[in-house]
Amino acid sequence: MIEALMPLSDPRRYGPADAAPPLLKLADGAHQHELSGALRELASGGRDLDIGRALAATSSSVEYARIWSALCAAIEKSPDSESVVARVFAIPWIIVCGADIPATVDCVLPNAGELVRVLEQYGVFGGSRNLGLSGVLCGIDALEALAPSEVLRGWENARIRDMPPAPIKVLQGVQEVHVRYSLGAAIAPAHAPDIVETGANIGAWGTPALRAMAAQLATPNVQLLPMPRQPAGLYTAAYAGRRAGLEAAFNLFMSNSVRRFRSAWGDPSVTLSTHASGEVRVTLWVPFDDAMTEGFRWPLHPADDLAEIERTIRSLIRDCRLAEAHVHRCILPDYTSSGAILFPREGVTDAAQLSQSGTDQGGA
Repeated sequence: MIEALMPLSDPRRYGPADAAPPLLKLADGAHQHELSGALRELASGGRDLDIGRALAATSSSVEYARIWSALCAAIEKSPDSESVVARVFAIPWIIVCGADIPATVDCVLPNAGELVRVLEQYGVFGGSRNLGLSGVLCGIDALEALAPSEVLRGWENARIRDMPPAPIKVLQGVQEVHVRYSLGAAIAPAHAPDIVETGANIGAWGTPALRAMAAQLATPNVQLLPMPRQPAGLYTAAYAGRRAGLEAAFNLFMSNSVRRFRSAWGDPSVTLSTHASGEVRVTLWVPFDDAMTEGFRWPLHPADDLAEIERTIRSLIRDCRLAEAHVHRCILPDYTSSGAILFPREGVTDAAQLSQSGTDQGGA
């Protein structure tokens, strides 16, 4: 009989259910439409703090995800009662970078119209009558900093129209993954599919858009691979881009790290752990050399499904033909006793053992 894999402990902390605002009574999975309507009413009235309190009071990732999903539905699209609807959207770009010398990609497009032409050619904008696309790529922090009432106002909000670029600092000899966003607005008849639907088939337009964006971002001595993801509303795109970027970065980490381990020692062992800051960490190590330890940090969003993320991580470990990972049952501290980021090797499995052996169980 095969022993069941031990799941990771969830390091995130949620609010007490008994202190939840009345709004959370609708977050039972059976009242999403009513919940979305209530959230839209709050955003329309500028009551962003009330929305924030409701999210902070959720008692689990499932409850948070229901509120989050209802909020996105409430503020990212105009009501269907209107004959013509405006949709502000963001296209996430997962950008893999490498450079021969230190360099900066300024994330300002010299000819955004060329990208628009390619997207139009492959039907991304569907039946939109009018559209605009920003000439810069912004960062995820800028999108997540927008209040619900600002997202609801859409292109009327100057903070969205004038979002600043987020330059990418590229290190010499290091491959990295960065996430940036193209922002735009499209107007279409209410009965017609909007850009979120018409842009869903990335297989039809992804490669031409990649080539067009690579030409826009071309920087001397820098190798760029900008991979687009499906257009979505601002909050939805921020969340989807974060996840896609982390998955791409983890793939890159595993590919490069496993290759280095195999060239020096052979297959590494793998440890999975969760930490007090609210993140999953993956540690690759060998028992013969304490210095041969490499780690990856996967920060968790409050709406993330931890079990699904763990399955994704384990799947790639298996794809790399490595043995099943060792899992720490307890939630570990973020740092060792010396102040280094804790990437634990095998040996500590619960809180009692951790307290007995101290926190210095690995290096950065």
